[in-house]
Amino acid sequence: MNTQHEHYDKDRLNAISITEVARRLGDNVRKVGVNHVTSCPWHDDEHPSLSLVEGKGKNYCHCFACDKGGDVIAYTMQHEGWTFQDACQWLSQTFGISTLQHGGYVPKTKSRPIAKTVEPEYTYIPMEMLDELVSTENSLCQCLMQMFQPEAVEWIVEEYRIGCYAINGQDDYTVFPNIDRYGRVCNLKVQHYETDTASSRFCHSDACFWLGKMWADAGKLPKGAVFKSACLFGEHLLSRYPDSVVALVESPKNALFGALAFPQLTWVATGNKSMLRHSVLSPLQGRDVVVIPDCDAVDEWTQALKSMADLANFIVSDFCQRVAAESQPKFDIADYIAQKHAPIF
Repeated sequence: MNTQHEHYDKDRLNAISITEVARRLGDNVRKVGVNHVTSCPWHDDEHPSLSLVEGKGKNYCHCFACDKGGDVIAYTMQHEGWTFQDACQWLSQTFGISTLQHGGYVPKTKSRPIAKTVEPEYTYIPMEMLDELVSTENSLCQCLMQMFQPEAVEWIVEEYRIGCYAINGQDDYTVFPNIDRYGRVCNLKVQHYETDTASSRFCHSDACFWLGKMWADAGKLPKGAVFKSACLFGEHLLSRYPDSVVALVESPKNALFGALAFPQLTWVATGNKSMLRHSVLSPLQGRDVVVIPDCDAVDEWTQALKSMADLANFIVSDFCQRVAAESQPKFDIADYIAQKHAPIF
């Protein structure tokens, strides 16, 4: 990081919600009683024991296992192995807190309190419920079977735990599970695909459903359950393949096409454009990531990822924009692979 000498407003930096700092650093944070807990960076913490204490005049962390802890700056330094200067620089840039003027008197002003993010108690779908759905009999796999070897499609179904579900009299809806890095099923997205190769809509879909809400409404899950939406599709594979280059796309369908055509990469998807956020991409911390936006999102994604350069080594490709015809404003990597053109890498 930049080590030039600057003066940082330590009071404001240490007033940043320590729980939010932990989330921005990519930690799994859960509420226990009145506080939150996460893994302790001061020791090898298999069972999260670091308490994040916030309240009137309180904003610090303390580990009940190793008895260490500290303020926001100390926590950030220990978490990342940074110097004091590095930690202050990252906190200032991430949370938009300007540095103090060098030299001279800087009057103290009453700053507005920093809003604290309160994470709801999420409901996770039991893995057994997903296991019952995993199948190649869904509409998307029917399309994929016409373009790839059946064994490859079966492999991708097991990797991503793709399923099949019946809705509105059709029993071949495709189920895309959002499984986080801890193996928890956050939600299940369901879509139907056109399987007729003669149709201009072949392998395309429109409306989608979320099984979490449907099952909660039907009493299969707790009423009023809140499901975590900030999860990459394929996130659970990042820990399985820690050394591979990651390919980031928008839709789960694109990720599956990519994984079939270029299995040397680990393919993940945001789900939609609005999910291109630091908190969603935090599992990519420290990875090399090839980003392949849809044709109409190259400029938007390029700009958005500039503010996340601290997170990963993002390389944005304008490939879809370059090869798309004027009549294909929504052209994506799945469209390209379906046409069986030459490799893009």
